[in-house]
Amino acid sequence: MNILKPILIFLLLVVTSKGYSQKKEKKTTNEQKEIADLAMKMEGGHNSGDLPWRLTLSNPLEMTENAQWFNNAGLGLFIHWGTAAGYYGSPWVMRRPKEKGSDQPMASYQEYYEKSIQRFTAENYDPSLWMNAAKKAGFKYVVLTAKHHDGYTLWPSKHTDLGVQKNLEGRDLLQPFVKAVKNEGLKLGFYFSGADWHLDKEYMSLMKYKGKVLNWKGEYVSEASIPPLPVKILKQKKKIAFELMKAYTPDIWWWDSGLPVNFKETALAYNPDMLFNNRGNVYHLDFEKGPYPGTHFVTPENFHMVKWEHMKKLKANGVKWEVCMSLNKGYGWFYEGKSNKSESIRNMGDVLFAIARVRCWGGNVLLNIKPRPDGSLPDENYVMFSKMERWMKHSSQSIYEVEGTHFPEQSNVPITTSLDKKVWYVHARPGESKWQKGPFYEGCSPNQPIAIQNVPKVLSVTLLRTGEKVKYQYNDRELIIDNPPANKDGLHEVIKVVIDPKSVE
Repeated sequence: MNILKPILIFLLLVVTSKGYSQKKEKKTTNEQKEIADLAMKMEGGHNSGDLPWRLTLSNPLEMTENAQWFNNAGLGLFIHWGTAAGYYGSPWVMRRPKEKGSDQPMASYQEYYEKSIQRFTAENYDPSLWMNAAKKAGFKYVVLTAKHHDGYTLWPSKHTDLGVQKNLEGRDLLQPFVKAVKNEGLKLGFYFSGADWHLDKEYMSLMKYKGKVLNWKGEYVSEASIPPLPVKILKQKKKIAFELMKAYTPDIWWWDSGLPVNFKETALAYNPDMLFNNRGNVYHLDFEKGPYPGTHFVTPENFHMVKWEHMKKLKANGVKWEVCMSLNKGYGWFYEGKSNKSESIRNMGDVLFAIARVRCWGGNVLLNIKPRPDGSLPDENYVMFSKMERWMKHSSQSIYEVEGTHFPEQSNVPITTSLDKKVWYVHARPGESKWQKGPFYEGCSPNQPIAIQNVPKVLSVTLLRTGEKVKYQYNDRELIIDNPPANKDGLHEVIKVVIDPKSVE
């Protein structure tokens, strides 16, 4: 009997332990399912099958009266600035193979943080220079990466140990930025990543290779050995987000992967006019109980996603949209510190024509720039700002407070109109063949005159920049105009067509 007693106690402990383990496992599974269910809806809409995933949107939130500015803003400035600018240009180097088939990432987890943080000094940071130039160039709102996927905060957060609070002696980089934005009368936006590869590191795999996954320590392990992200981490991230909202009450909250937060604890708590994009939140009919604040507009990424057949559906459904595209060259959305590629920018003529195309289809452009890790901007960015400023002085009316018409179904160039439709702005396409390449010019006939069908009665046709008359032919409601060459800055001209008010429907 004395011998059996220890054995019975041991078996009882095993059974009890197994039961406790099963309960713990069930709880963990439930938490994992909860997080997975949230993640499935993070992109803010539905998979309808007739639109790309970046354009899906269910039951968009109504914009408040004070948020209506977004509808005709036209042009926003995206600023990717943070530790990724120090060397690699993107935190995704931790999660992408060096080359096809390689089991090693472009940079190890440790290498990324060591090199990036070390070189991110902000020693020449003066955001008033950025904002002054941006305002003159015609930008109406600005979105800065307050926290990207790597988890580094540009303000001294009390809820994470990675950011300026640890690496720049608590220097708040957002405070002077917000001041500069408001001094120029621009609208303020923050990019915020719900993903945080610093806080998430124990609960994520970086890459897959031959059935195993790479953890943050650089080891290949079984996928089952990676624990699910605990709810406590989600709660910690929420505190970081609310801390930022409370401190600066932005006009735009630009999610890039989201969090389980609701409308009441975000916009209603900090700024009822705050706008949300569709990258991390989805509208619930009972939004006070739902896990997301809602969505006001959709965000295709890069110009290849901007197709007329898709944008036409958005326009018909009254869905607001904004396309982000990068101006500076180099890998990723940040300055590529290991090379000089980000010192150069794309052809400004192409970019401006793309802006005209987007405005013709009712969208906004969020044009991205890449400051250096010391906080200064490459010289080419200021050259770009100056060119845009000169163009905006004579042609800004063709970009702001406009609607679109005719292109591409009845015109071979983009056309915007005044809101009363009595003035048309024809965005000319210079005739050189080099201008006809790429998605910016899709639907534009190379080396052919501008041809527009179904045009109401025309009263005058002039060059918007100078006011001089432009020769044209108008027969049977078709308007034919020779393409004027680009101006001395290499930017396209705009032709102003005044329509007889009596013929406007």
